Amino acid sequence: MTFLALSSQAVTLLAVLVSILLVAAYFLKLRHRRVVIASSMLWGKVLDRREARSLWEKLRRILSVLLAITIGLLMVFALARPELKSLTGSGGRLMIVLDTSPSMLARMSDGKTRWQHATEIARQLTASAGPGSEIRVADTSGRYDSPLTNDVALLRKSIEGMKPIPASPRFPESSDSGTQIWFITDGVSNLSIPENVKTTIVYDTERNTGITAFEVRSTPSVPQVYEAYLEVTNFSRDSRKATLTLTEGGPGRISREVQIQPGQNYSEVFDLSTFQGGGVRATVQSDGDAFPLDDVAYSYLPAKKKAKTLLVTRGNTYLQAALKLDAFVDLSTMTPDGYREDPAIDAYVFDDYAPSVQPAKPALIIGAQNVPWLQRSLGDVEKPSFTSWIDGHPVMQFLSLHDVSISRASRIDPSNLTVLASSGDVPLIVAPPPGSNGARWIMLTFSLQSSDFPVHESFPLFIDNALAWFGREHLAIRRTMGTVEVPIANATISGPDGKSIQSQSYLDRTVFEAFDPGLYVATKDGQRQYVAVNLMDRKSSDINRRTALHAADLNPRPRILHHELSFYILLAAVLLLGLEWFTYHRRITL
Repeated sequence: MTFLALSSQAVTLLAVLVSILLVAAYFLKLRHRRVVIASSMLWGKVLDRREARSLWEKLRRILSVLLAITIGLLMVFALARPELKSLTGSGGRLMIVLDTSPSMLARMSDGKTRWQHATEIARQLTASAGPGSEIRVADTSGRYDSPLTNDVALLRKSIEGMKPIPASPRFPESSDSGTQIWFITDGVSNLSIPENVKTTIVYDTERNTGITAFEVRSTPSVPQVYEAYLEVTNFSRDSRKATLTLTEGGPGRISREVQIQPGQNYSEVFDLSTFQGGGVRATVQSDGDAFPLDDVAYSYLPAKKKAKTLLVTRGNTYLQAALKLDAFVDLSTMTPDGYREDPAIDAYVFDDYAPSVQPAKPALIIGAQNVPWLQRSLGDVEKPSFTSWIDGHPVMQFLSLHDVSISRASRIDPSNLTVLASSGDVPLIVAPPPGSNGARWIMLTFSLQSSDFPVHESFPLFIDNALAWFGREHLAIRRTMGTVEVPIANATISGPDGKSIQSQSYLDRTVFEAFDPGLYVATKDGQRQYVAVNLMDRKSSDINRRTALHAADLNPRPRILHHELSFYILLAAVLLLGLEWFTYHRRITL
């Protein structure tokens, strides 16, 4: 037995002093006053009766003294806060760290996951700690870290709120050298563990065949023809037969049965010409697979649709050729005199012309025009050159404009515009500001006749970038589960179920948390970007890769008493005090 409030020597000394004082109080005799009486005959009978009851009187006194000493000693022990591990568990400070690596979701031989075993052990540790203990629960992802508390219900709630997630693991810090630290892990994560930490391992060797790479991409020769690259790895200790399947929302379906040797991978490029477009799901199935998180992966196949584009021009061979060569453009041409807005058109290209009313569909305007919905020309600028442009904007990506010659451009007011490219303070390529109403548009402040831009290799790429920015679907951005960044500022993020999820914007990107694989969507200003979130992490999928960790003996037993021992001792003292009061008034004790 140990004492939390006093030392053993202090408890012993205090107990002896209390016992002496109580005994002295009972045996302290008062000096009786002498009285002269006429006769002792009557008192003789009284004395004879008292001698007959002297044995019972002695017993009453001894019982009273013992009862008083017991009550006093119980109060001393309650004050000292004794601790008996077999009854109340151990006290002090305890820190429980759970490994939240994705491999903890692997199933074990009993059907439970490693994570379920880990949380059971954590709950047992909290249940075995003494009532006076202070416990802290944390994980290796840095997302959960409770304060020191002895509230078991709060600790259980903290444990239930944790879950394995893909994140760079780190061991939480503890500045208190007197804290006992337990780390519960499967030993797969490569984590640096302090020397004073006791480790318990939840692990057994299981089978796993998982997807380690998946990508939908266009073929270089024919941009509208897509293919899917799929790689599956066998992390089991034996050869595995696996079924690979690629499906979409439409009729497209591809299936393969393959045999994969232990530690080896199987990869194949699949032709998606029979797929109509939309979300693509890849799955791998094998008997006895213990880690389902890497059995599925997602991507996106752009719909095979050409944008109906209307070129309004008086004649421009280079521009017409660039549009005809674009595999994503279904081109029609007319002169400005015959222009009428057509709801069937997806995008417009106006060459040295612009209508007086902004069309409902996106438009590329070449040459500044004096119409109400565009900035009017304030004069001409002779021989401007491209000195700066926004590389990160989708329209300007992969362009090289340093050697483009321009003989004349119009000067416009850049207020309330996004200047994509300029010559000093002279805008050369502009677009409406983010969040503006109406359809998207891009305007060049110079005509193609006044520059050699059409003969540069960047010209057809610029045309394709502009039309793609107007609304063409893109391939999905590939990301790993966990914290996901999308290179779009202030985007709205929708999850695989179509519901909006919480996100935050930082500078030119949007950040959100994705703990489940799936196809997420980032939308802004009517445009959308698919984000394929998958695990595809070899370290997490290799559930049989265990680091050399020494496991400490762990035998947590629930405590019998749920309060400090001093609570029960004080309760016993109160009950004995009540008993003493009852026996005193019944003249059983003195």
